[in-house]
Amino acid sequence: MGVKKIQIANRQELEELFKKHYHFLCTAAYYITGDESTAKDIVQDFFYYCWKKREEIIIAGEFKSYASRAIRNACLNYLKSSRRTSLLSEFVYSSEPLANESVQPDEEGLEERNKALWASIDRLPEQRRLIFLLSNKEELSYAEIARRLGISVNTVKTQIRLAYQYLREECRWLVYFLILLFL
Repeated sequence: MGVKKIQIANRQELEELFKKHYHFLCTAAYYITGDESTAKDIVQDFFYYCWKKREEIIIAGEFKSYASRAIRNACLNYLKSSRRTSLLSEFVYSSEPLANESVQPDEEGLEERNKALWASIDRLPEQRRLIFLLSNKEELSYAEIARRLGISVNTVKTQIRLAYQYLREECRWLVYFLILLFL
């Protein structure tokens, strides 16, 4: 029994795949991005990519598995690239509002959460806090942190895992944001 291979030969085949999998893929993308419009854009871009590369793409196995992996990776790439410029980035990395920035009614809760997050980070044990900030604020790799601090990469991984665990317990409402950082 061999591996089933799929190649999109024509527009009708792509439309059938689109109709069959669009809703599922949008749901999966929404689960990762948290934004319906972004999720739809990512899924539509995926199907457009499939159409453009239809002569080159040969899918070994089930289309749903291939599409799910592709959507997951596209969502993670989107989050990674938008993290630096998004409000989420400001929320996680900035302990003070920008100068001359007026606080809007919907931003008041954001400012409170920001303060609570930094208070929780400040309560981490010293080495754990340092490792966490080097990883998330300075965006150093685990290996770079280990080299800088003269510790093993496994120690870095453990300390970051423990920091996230503590912060999840301290700031349950921040779980979504911390999961995004962890990805």
